[in-house]
Amino acid sequence: MERERWVAHEIVLLDTGQVGAALAELRTHKGRGKKRVRQLLKYLTRFHDALSHDEIREAGLPVGSGEVESAHRAIPQKRLKLPGAWWRPDNLNKMLGLRVLRANGWWGESWKNAA
Repeated sequence: MERERWVAHEIVLLDTGQVGAALAELRTHKGRGKKRVRQLLKYLTRFHDALSHDEIREAGLPVGSGEVESAHRAIPQKRLKLPGAWWRPDNLNKMLGLRVLRANGWWGESWKNAA
């Protein structure tokens, strides 16, 4: 029960943009699971700039939802693994970019900006 409260508290800190406070608490953690907390601390430190969930929500963007987490199946997996299709490493990212533009309905807008 104590662990669940601690985890819930850390999630609230991260979710409300208090990343610094969450990282400070993780740095001082001395209880069970020290190794896992250290791994989490490394991960959150590395990606701290992507944790401004309150700002992301205000911009109307999804935060870690199934929509975001499963996006790799909708674009790269399905659209680049077409029957008979093959891609060279030097043009894969360019092709993926075009597929993302089309999937998001930004194709026309992209061409207007390119001109």
